[in-house]
Amino acid sequence: MHYVLIFTIISIIVSLIISLLLEKLLKNREKIDESFVFCFWKLSYRRKFIRTLWMLPFLIIVIFYIHITFKSYLFTGIIGAILSTIFILQAVYYYKKWKMEK
Repeated sequence: MHYVLIFTIISIIVSLIISLLLEKLLKNREKIDESFVFCFWKLSYRRKFIRTLWMLPFLIIVIFYIHITFKSYLFTGIIGAILSTIFILQAVYYYKKWKMEK
């Protein structure tokens, strides 16, 4: 269990560092609002909001997977609450930025 927690924390830190670096590198580029784009940072705020909403089914699957793996309601509840809060904050942030962009 300790190895899983350490691995999770290291993964989150590495993901945040890569995310921040890519955001800085692609900050002033033209944003795309129509076709498919693999890189999240090239999207407009409207497309970022839509892509965030598309992640909801994956969030639910991850929470179920965590519960099946660890078989702990407390751990599942804590992780589910954290992930759901992050999801909601991200969706609200991109929605507000999209509406301000108009």
